Amino acid sequence: MLSSRVSVIRLNMLLSALAILATTSITGMAATERQAAEITQEYDRLSRLWLSEMRLAQDARARDQILKNRPAPNEFAHKLKQLLRADLNHEWSLKYAAWLLVNDTSISTSSQRAILNAAQSRHLRSSELGPLCVAMIHLNDHGEPAPSGKVPVRSQGMKLLEEIKKSNPNPEVQGQAALALSIMQGALGDDPRIMARRIQNLREAIIKSADIRMENTSVAEMARDELFKINHLSKGRTAPDIAGVDSGARPMNLSDFRGKVVMLVFWSSWDPQAGRALELLRSNVADHINAPFVMLGVNRDSLTNLRALEADRIVTWRNFTDPDQTIAKQYRMNRWPYCMVMDQQGVIQYKGAIGSFADAVVSDLLTHNKD
Repeated sequence: MLSSRVSVIRLNMLLSALAILATTSITGMAATERQAAEITQEYDRLSRLWLSEMRLAQDARARDQILKNRPAPNEFAHKLKQLLRADLNHEWSLKYAAWLLVNDTSISTSSQRAILNAAQSRHLRSSELGPLCVAMIHLNDHGEPAPSGKVPVRSQGMKLLEEIKKSNPNPEVQGQAALALSIMQGALGDDPRIMARRIQNLREAIIKSADIRMENTSVAEMARDELFKINHLSKGRTAPDIAGVDSGARPMNLSDFRGKVVMLVFWSSWDPQAGRALELLRSNVADHINAPFVMLGVNRDSLTNLRALEADRIVTWRNFTDPDQTIAKQYRMNRWPYCMVMDQQGVIQYKGAIGSFADAVVSDLLTHNKD
């Protein structure tokens, strides 16, 4: 009898210990998730404050001082990666992995692959996978060659999106995967077959997940914007005309510059690597000073700030002033800085990053013009 009582007591003690252990584990998991939320929320709060200050900067000196105090996403991302390193197997980590892809501009390809591998091996059928699908449009190889036996990380992401479309049982997740896949396919060129696949994916996105919200937009709105880009902003299309004013309130239209090669740049002084981008643009203007070429900016700084930048010769080209982003929205702009090159007839010949590829297109168009 005593032995039986001891066994019962021991069993109750064991059950109590297991209950405490389970509670501790759950609390530990919840604490980690709370910490992840605190990190991302603090970054978002500081970024909003900084952006407000930047837009209200009165002159270039004030802007430069504020620019030095910009919240560094990589610092917050480092803390978040430390938390997630052992927790990517948990479903709650998916939205924070998505945050990393969107905000960590220097995230390594190995970290990106770790996120993709966890999604494929642990969360392929998760109903929480949608935001990560859309965040995959930010996958970036940083110009690094893929390791032996592996495909580039963007290719791995596109392959995973195809698998999610087929394997995930949630239609809304399927739709978000289709949207991301269509956007990523846009980087493959303007071949009619690619365009057909993009349109097919956009239709699937609208049918299955039109009402899904992502921050200040929805799947339906993003899909409509992509369709507009395909129909009006693809290579070989005539660029939609822009009507606006420059920093001196003088009216100007994009079509006023027909007969010249035009480089149209969407930019602001708080863009990532803005200093380097402005240096490249000044050099481009100087290189073609005597050619039938014009650089036009679409700038979202305050008018005061834009005027200060031009007065200090930091900016040496004419700009549409666009602080409320009316023109940027017309062109469905969602990344800065961004460059488009139009030929003498206003036909789009290049769209993408500022740099050597854009410069090469300009030089080629000017050479053909001489011939």
